[in-house]
Amino acid sequence: MNQAVLTFLPALLLLAQVTARADDLAPTVTKLVRQLDASEKTRREDAEQQLLKLGPAVLPLLPSAEDGSAEVKLRLARVRTQLETLRGEQEVKASELTLSGTAIPLSEVIAAIEKQTGNKLVDFRRDFGQQPDKKTFDLTFDKTPFWSAFDQILDQGGLTIYSYAGVPGLALVNRSGNELPRHDRGIYTGAFRVEATEVSAKRDLRDATGQALKLDVEVGWEPRLAPIAITQAAESVTAIGDNNEKLGAAPNGEFEATVNPGDATASMPLTFSLPSRDMKKITSLKGSFSVMLPGQVETFRFEKLTSGAPIEQRKGAVKVILEQARKNNDIWEIRVRVVFDSPGKALESHRTWILHNEAALETPGKESINFAGLETTRQADNEVGVAYLFDVPDIADHTFIYKTPTVLMNAAVPYELHDVALP
Repeated sequence: MNQAVLTFLPALLLLAQVTARADDLAPTVTKLVRQLDASEKTRREDAEQQLLKLGPAVLPLLPSAEDGSAEVKLRLARVRTQLETLRGEQEVKASELTLSGTAIPLSEVIAAIEKQTGNKLVDFRRDFGQQPDKKTFDLTFDKTPFWSAFDQILDQGGLTIYSYAGVPGLALVNRSGNELPRHDRGIYTGAFRVEATEVSAKRDLRDATGQALKLDVEVGWEPRLAPIAITQAAESVTAIGDNNEKLGAAPNGEFEATVNPGDATASMPLTFSLPSRDMKKITSLKGSFSVMLPGQVETFRFEKLTSGAPIEQRKGAVKVILEQARKNNDIWEIRVRVVFDSPGKALESHRTWILHNEAALETPGKESINFAGLETTRQADNEVGVAYLFDVPDIADHTFIYKTPTVLMNAAVPYELHDVALP
């Protein structure tokens, strides 16, 4: 008999509570925003502090950065920045799993994890060409952080993660006989798992500057997150060897992991000066990476597509402009510009996350039509232009639907790796 004990809060209930709280706060936020322009400085400062105390739930309720006096804009920008940072810190905390029992089927383990943590898991063995044999688990977890519990489950079941499956969530496959146990192979820091995966030393015998130690660090995240970028300042990294020698990080300013939409992990290459030959391992590697996350996703609906006039909508800190809908032979082209108030480095040209935002046509019968192709028409520090192509006869009575996060959050994630063997 399966004795699994499950405790969870359904995601829909949580979402409803958050939405209800935001609706309840709307009148208060409106009043405080007006007070930001009060004649007395003490009242302006009090309003700013009161907005901060309301927490990240008010972010969707804050007006555009384009609205109000210079004083209001300045104070709203400060409030938004601090609340986005706070929300980012909350998002990167570890989910927890409570699950106890014997002979628990894999399907029930997956269901429990998804309900309790919001992390999507997929049994990908059949798609991977493997026989999906029936697995059962004997587990005892009580508010155990996600990655610690999940690695133990994978070890017990002889499973691993296939990072490039292109499916929502983590794809589970049978591990090879050579793979070492996952639990405690890396370290767990909030919603992230960090592991040193490969070390190489290079000595150029003809160039005194061509000497370096390269260390690949794999960063995994709970699949409920969808990082846009993961970076690490070189000065935030310190490495000390078993001979007490300190390695110097290459002075290139910043390391960055390549984050591809749909992947479950990303590799961050670190470069150090070549250590002396008597160093056998790095006993301590400390760092802190910055992760950029999408916040609340909003839906923009555009009608009267063939009117010829641009249509502009704003929600939170983002503005979406439907510039033009035109027919090119048999293809309809819908041109959109997405403008963020303060995107930071999120829209740099090598980051393509925004091209994976949802975009579709909706027929009068509520049928969704996906685009047949797209192309980038504009790239700037705070905006991106995209042309979506649709292979349909006419769009006069259709609605264009576009979804994008309206808030981009940043959070710092510290870590420390131990006993990294050198070649």
